[in-house]
Amino acid sequence: MQVMMDPAGASSLKALALYTVVVAGAVGTLALRSELGIYLLTVLLPLQTTRYHLHGLPLGSNIVDILLICTLIGTLIRPPNSESKRPAILTFLALLCGFYLLSLWRGAFYLGGQMPISFADPRLVDYKNFIVMPLLAFVALRAIRTKAQIAVVIALCCITAVAVDYSYLKSASGRDFSHYAEETRDAGPLGYAGENGLASYMAEITAFILPILALRKKAGVRLLIVVCVAANIVCVLFSYSREAYLALALTLCFIAVVRVRWLFVPLLCLAIGSQMILPQAVLERIAMTYTRPNAGEAAALDASAQERVLLWTDAINLFQSNPVIGTGFLTYSRLGRVGSYQDTHNFYLKMLVETGVVGLALFLLQLLLLFRQGLRLFVSATDRFLSLVGLGYAALILAAAIVNVFGDRWMFIQVDSNLWILLGCVLSASSLSSDTPTAPVNHKAEPRLRHAWHGSPTPTLALEGATQ
Repeated sequence: MQVMMDPAGASSLKALALYTVVVAGAVGTLALRSELGIYLLTVLLPLQTTRYHLHGLPLGSNIVDILLICTLIGTLIRPPNSESKRPAILTFLALLCGFYLLSLWRGAFYLGGQMPISFADPRLVDYKNFIVMPLLAFVALRAIRTKAQIAVVIALCCITAVAVDYSYLKSASGRDFSHYAEETRDAGPLGYAGENGLASYMAEITAFILPILALRKKAGVRLLIVVCVAANIVCVLFSYSREAYLALALTLCFIAVVRVRWLFVPLLCLAIGSQMILPQAVLERIAMTYTRPNAGEAAALDASAQERVLLWTDAINLFQSNPVIGTGFLTYSRLGRVGSYQDTHNFYLKMLVETGVVGLALFLLQLLLLFRQGLRLFVSATDRFLSLVGLGYAALILAAAIVNVFGDRWMFIQVDSNLWILLGCVLSASSLSSDTPTAPVNHKAEPRLRHAWHGSPTPTLALEGATQ
């Protein structure tokens, strides 16, 4: 006799199994290996809807905080063999979190509500969830200490991305993608990050792993990356997110110019034959950015783009009344400025409105420092793998900078958890590179890029060893 299991019961069993893995991982992080917590967080953080299944279990809604604390305690119990100097960027990030806390209090006075002294205040809860992200970088730096551990984190990023792809494609099965339709869009397992958040996540992880394809004699690694990139691109295309399209195109150009020259081939093919290569629904989505209502009339922005322009205009008007320090961190969503919208649909304008010119300048400096951190590893690492990790991280930051022009992707941990965990890996890789004796580099086999801050006689990128 065949026994049919109730779907709710099967879901409960899966949640219990995942909960058991998380509990075992937390114990293992404390007792055995500190990096286990980072491995679990790498997998769990993008899967928001999966984590929600744990909320009905004891402390299930706090698993991220618990794993972070366990990892931090584990690194204190088993500290690194040699304590290296704390990277300056971590000090900057700590000061930036302090600035946002002061701005949070500024917002309380502006709104005329309760002070952010209790977690009963939703703004303080949002702030706590926000600073968890840079804390990920600090904890990852302490826990991830070897090249092999960095490789494991990257492999888990790829596997998680493929799992997100699978979940998205499974939920989209049966829908008609022959033509663009708004109802075919879906956020997949990223939950309230939305469809554009899902696409931004895919664009960022794709930008990061693409340079690693330049590794030679690593067929297994290249196969995993090819599968991940292919699945990501399919999901990005049918997410119909124009910001992700732009981010992918520009980061591909960046990677091609700096290191992976063969990427110019698909870029050139796409530029010449996009009408034949891209699906009809994607072409329709791109073309509808500007529409011509009637023959003879000038083209106009579509409704979605017009809404963004309306929100941006309102944000600029609000900024002008508080130009220096803004209205206060995490205030715009509570002002009810434009209909039901709670976001400026441009993170730079959100920073400008809420934290003023000062806050926007600090945020731009943060992006620049993160981008520079990746490039510095790329040009200084003698190990090819670590060098390509640096380039990938710089490309990831470029993608993040682009997608945040069209919406707030920076505040969503399910979108940007990779960004912060991989920052810890990049900082660890930089430490490994500085501790490793410099080996002779065969420039014929491995062309490298140098920058002005590494002793190049010119301020521009110069290719060394391309010709001998």
